[in-house]
Amino acid sequence: MPAGQKSTQTKNKHFWSFRNSAEKNTSPELILYGDIASETWWGDEVTPKQFTEELTALGNVDEIVVRINSGGGDVFAANAIYTRLKDNPAKITVKIDGWAASAATIVAMAGDTIEIPGNGVFMVHDPKMGVLGYFSESEFVKLSEELKVIKQSIVNGYALKTGKDEAEIAAIMATETWYDGKQAVDAGFCDKLMFEEIETAIENTSKLIVNSVPLDISRFPDMPISLINRIATHTQSSFLNTSTQNQTKEERENMTENKDIKTVNDLKAVYPELTKQVADNAALAERTRIKDIEEMALDGFDSIVNVAKFEKPVAAADVAMQIVAEQKKQGGSYLANREKDVENSNVNKVENNSQEGVSGKNDNNPFDAAIDKVFPIAK
Repeated sequence: MPAGQKSTQTKNKHFWSFRNSAEKNTSPELILYGDIASETWWGDEVTPKQFTEELTALGNVDEIVVRINSGGGDVFAANAIYTRLKDNPAKITVKIDGWAASAATIVAMAGDTIEIPGNGVFMVHDPKMGVLGYFSESEFVKLSEELKVIKQSIVNGYALKTGKDEAEIAAIMATETWYDGKQAVDAGFCDKLMFEEIETAIENTSKLIVNSVPLDISRFPDMPISLINRIATHTQSSFLNTSTQNQTKEERENMTENKDIKTVNDLKAVYPELTKQVADNAALAERTRIKDIEEMALDGFDSIVNVAKFEKPVAAADVAMQIVAEQKKQGGSYLANREKDVENSNVNKVENNSQEGVSGKNDNNPFDAAIDKVFPIAK
């Protein structure tokens, strides 16, 4: 490097940090808050080698406390951290300070003891792979096989910790299973509940603040709403819509700490955007139903149509079946009434005397005589 030139070496990026406690006889900590990044893990700035060096620099310690509050991230980085922690001779105590979802749960499995608060969140699902570009069928098959191998490696870690059968683990992952703290302990993924609870706030439908760490929940569209309601025990005013901003802090806490939403207004207050979306979808479905009924309605069946539209709502297909049944009923009544009218009129007893008094040769009907002439009986 020429004299006088300053180093332009890029400062290393971390999605983890090691922290030695200032207190004596306290175990060092590995902090994993936020996303487990992928672009930096395998890049030039941060490598598995650097993580290993920092882990080794802790020295010969009896215990390492791993604190996790993460919505997940790169599965390869998570697997690498898991392996290095499992290889370390120290006791690994994992404390989930909020969330351990997706790839973050892989790291958690390295713990000899795993603790989670009662309103914490633990989620497992199948690994996913982003694809950009154009690929042949065989290339997609290869990617699919890679995903199977990745999933099996995750299954192995879960099965080792929980003692569950691999097939059961695979099924739990396939359905994207969410647990609160107690459920995670009951399922065997965690060992015990932490005494303290986590502070959770929801800023909007896609951003969750868990112990001051922002988590993008839009990545998890299948997250149960009931789970959000259970974990939000210390909700800030940003959790509520403008109609509740004038409530006192005590009123808001009373409402959110009461985990059972009992009325529609309660639901609207806590989840205004979600309830609006549900209402809009319902209105659209109802307009479509009415339009379909009107398009297939027939004249003369107004009572059936009006009942179906407003009094006892049913689909257009059901209305069509009702109209067909009524038509069949009306047709049967018409035929029965017609037969009765014929019988009452005695028309069946009237003989055909229209040719009476018309005579021809041998008093035959003139038409018969003409036929006999053309076609005589005997020649």
